[in-house]
Amino acid sequence: MQIIEPTTQDHALPGVALSPRQKDDQWKHFAFIIAHDLKEPIRNVSSCSRLLASKLEVTDPEVQQIAGWLMDSADKLQDLIDALFDLARHGSEVMEQVDLGATVGDIERDFRCLIQRSGGTLEVAELPTVYAGPLGMRIVFGNLIENALKYAQPGIPPRMNISAEKREEGWCMKVQDNGQGMSPKEVKHAFDPFRRFSDQADGLGMGLAHVFKIVDGHGGTIQIDSTPGSGTTFSVLIPN
Repeated sequence: MQIIEPTTQDHALPGVALSPRQKDDQWKHFAFIIAHDLKEPIRNVSSCSRLLASKLEVTDPEVQQIAGWLMDSADKLQDLIDALFDLARHGSEVMEQVDLGATVGDIERDFRCLIQRSGGTLEVAELPTVYAGPLGMRIVFGNLIENALKYAQPGIPPRMNISAEKREEGWCMKVQDNGQGMSPKEVKHAFDPFRRFSDQADGLGMGLAHVFKIVDGHGGTIQIDSTPGSGTTFSVLIPN
């Protein structure tokens, strides 16, 4: 078993030494580019999904339901891109009371096709309302749920459980899965940017780096408790 609670660390691009101000500017610039470049493709996805749904001459309830999911997901993607654009322009997200239960519910609906296809289950206990950035919380829990699905053990349906515990210093949310787990070396470098632990894994290896930066920016902490072959538990503490 390996447990790690990372402290603030250098998440600059590999081989580049930057000041704290330069690091923040780098992340904002990265977010701005991503948001700007994704706005038009997302608009096209949204428009095409509506056009496709309008031309579907079917009465199959399942097909109609999937078309509705597609349009709903396209709208949510547009909202996320808009929020990311604002974050990149203004440099920080407006904090507000965020219902984590509703946030995780939205994420579960976004992943419903993937969860169904994998035969997986997501159990969510009662989650609190916390003072946080709504986009940040969506990115944190979205990445942790996505990783649990992505790194499931071959032939074993993924099981995910999200719970919360009130502590003196704040709320601690635990995201537990029955996936492949991580070795001590993988845990040590889990929050490094551009780090992937499988050649078959999708993405650029930035997901957990984003998660760490968001939690750290909220003044919180994140721990990893993982055993190879037995799954992983992420503990996210958001302070009062």
